[in-house]
Amino acid sequence: MNHTHDAGPAPRPANDPRPRSVPRGARPKENLLSPNTKIHRRRAWRLVPAAVLVVVLALLVAWIVAPEPSHRYRLVFANASQVVGGGTVRIGGTQVGTIKSIDLNDRDQAEVEISVSGDFAPLRRGASAVVRAQGSAGIASRYIDLSPGAGDEPALEDGATIDVERTTSQVDLDQIFKTIDPKTRAGLQKTIGGFSQWYDGREAEGNASAKQLPKAVVAFRKFAADVNAESAQFERLVTTSAQAMSTLSGESARLTSLIQGAGRTVEALGSDTRSLTTALETTPGALRQGAGALRELRPATGDLRRLIDASDAPSRTLLPFLRELTPVANASVPVFRQLRQLVDTPGAGNDVLDGLRDLPPLERSTRVAFPSGIKALRTSTPMLGFSRPYAPDLMAWIRSFGQSAATYDANGHYFSAAPVFDAYDFQDDANGGTLTPKAPAERGRSAALSTGNLKRCPGSAMRLLPDRSNSFVDTGALGNADCVPAQTPGAGR
Repeated sequence: MNHTHDAGPAPRPANDPRPRSVPRGARPKENLLSPNTKIHRRRAWRLVPAAVLVVVLALLVAWIVAPEPSHRYRLVFANASQVVGGGTVRIGGTQVGTIKSIDLNDRDQAEVEISVSGDFAPLRRGASAVVRAQGSAGIASRYIDLSPGAGDEPALEDGATIDVERTTSQVDLDQIFKTIDPKTRAGLQKTIGGFSQWYDGREAEGNASAKQLPKAVVAFRKFAADVNAESAQFERLVTTSAQAMSTLSGESARLTSLIQGAGRTVEALGSDTRSLTTALETTPGALRQGAGALRELRPATGDLRRLIDASDAPSRTLLPFLRELTPVANASVPVFRQLRQLVDTPGAGNDVLDGLRDLPPLERSTRVAFPSGIKALRTSTPMLGFSRPYAPDLMAWIRSFGQSAATYDANGHYFSAAPVFDAYDFQDDANGGTLTPKAPAERGRSAALSTGNLKRCPGSAMRLLPDRSNSFVDTGALGNADCVPAQTPGAGR
């Protein structure tokens, strides 16, 4: 057996044109300063910004596409109110989530599952929900309006349920119409038809009025804000109104009679459509005047507010006053009933209205009687002016003679009189006085007696008073130019 030994490759001749092979592991050294190497490095650095941009775009897309963290809650409504899956959930008009599903629980109530984004979650204890409509028409126009609850309340867990006591379903128009009886619905149809007749041919005026509606809504919103700011006073008003309603409920019969009377009044107004149309035509002008008056009244609101604040304490005594007024009002009902009978009683010539009807014929009679009466009064005025001041003297004369004839005996009344003949002089002494006969020629000449007193003034029938006030002397209509004030008892001759 022949063994041969491999002595390696045979040596190549020096003039062999083939390239020489490099042993394994022995690579030729690269020339770092060659032009090709520099070009490759520039290209590599140019690709770095593009790679960074691709990474940023990938991260942005991942952030947009990634699901936003949210919280889910279940809302229980009496009915779903036509909300649909995928509908919006709002807080203060801002969309904060969507409606995920709508189910029916074992109590035949709608359970609506919603998701709320993490920026507006979690909801707090006391949160509530209301189904609202973006417009009166449309099926998918309903959304859920959340009230997240007070910030100091405990947070609700994810998946918590807000019960039906904290939710409010939407009331549709057909539900309102179902609560109205057929007679009322027919009346409502007639009312709407009447409005169409009123505005027929007045569309421009109606549009002008509609343009003013937003201003009225804004004013009403401000009014509601003012009322909300005075919630304590408004609560007191509601409480007082409730007490008043309780008092009225005890007078149901009279209240029913009042409502029936108001119904008859409304029927009478409805029969006079021409006057009602005229009133509606004049309403815009009246409203414009009212708006101007309210603008002028606005500076007085401060004083009015102070007046209301000042009247707060006195108003607390109003309820006891009304309690005391109730018996008076009850007692006055028969009085007013009798007054009504006095004014208007069935029959002829037995009440005030009949008397007023008789006044025109009476007026025709007075056209002749009154001038004659006026003439008679003017003629009799001087006589009455003369005799009127002597009325006290006449009454005194009647009284004095009545007293003198008041005594009586078995034969009847008798009159006591003391005639004076001036036949004696009286002189007072220790024995009680002495009467001395007068000569006939001296009789009737006493200083205490006088004759010819035919022109006495009124009030001078008695002795003159120290202040001389009982002789009435007047230079006006009651004057008596012929009377003599000196003619009084005891004045001498």
